Amino acid sequence: MKIKTIMANCSQEFFDSHSEIRRNMATKDIELLVANIEKGPLSLESPVDEVFAGPYILKEVASAVNEGCDAVVIDCAADPVMRAARHVSSIPVVSAGEASHHAAMMLCDKFSIVTTMAVSVPMFKENIAKYGYSNRVASVRAIELPVLALEDIEKTFQALCKTSEIAIEEDGAEVIVLGCTGMMETRDRLQEYLQIPVVEPLSIGIQYAAAMVNTNLRHSPICYMKASDSTVALIGDL
Repeated sequence: MKIKTIMANCSQEFFDSHSEIRRNMATKDIELLVANIEKGPLSLESPVDEVFAGPYILKEVASAVNEGCDAVVIDCAADPVMRAARHVSSIPVVSAGEASHHAAMMLCDKFSIVTTMAVSVPMFKENIAKYGYSNRVASVRAIELPVLALEDIEKTFQALCKTSEIAIEEDGAEVIVLGCTGMMETRDRLQEYLQIPVVEPLSIGIQYAAAMVNTNLRHSPICYMKASDSTVALIGDL
């Protein structure tokens, strides 16, 4: 099967440094088409960023069928325009953040999300409330490193250790969910350090998308009715 992952930013530097690790997540059964958006913010950390990234995420989602893809994964833990994306696609659309939350809930009673910046925290809390499982989230905390600063893996790891320990000791977290797919290179080491599960959103999102394809599942057309032809045309004109 072929799955398209869409980074929710237009930073060429970020794409160049992170695309190879994403391609290496492919398996003998899963071919990955790694993409980013052609216009928009250099990183997605706030609701304003989502507004400007949203149309170009939808454009990449809408083009996935013509590219021979069987499913799409939005490569962002904040789940930008996830619901809208399902209205413009005839194939499954999974978002990394939502998938990671469901994985965490199968591993514990309470999990914490550790994300990049404080400005992102309300976005996660709003998503969790909409998804209906606020009672399963111990906390949402930020390491105060912007997305583009995650290139410094050691600094990112140390910040994640410190903030995750607070989430465990003070908030009662039993699992840590990484709140940015740009943190993926710290996951194994962080899990070993903390000695509890650490969920990396993109890898989980890809596997969830593959499971949907393998079991012939896609989003309900009652919930996610197809967008009008005129709206789809607007996306194509971007």
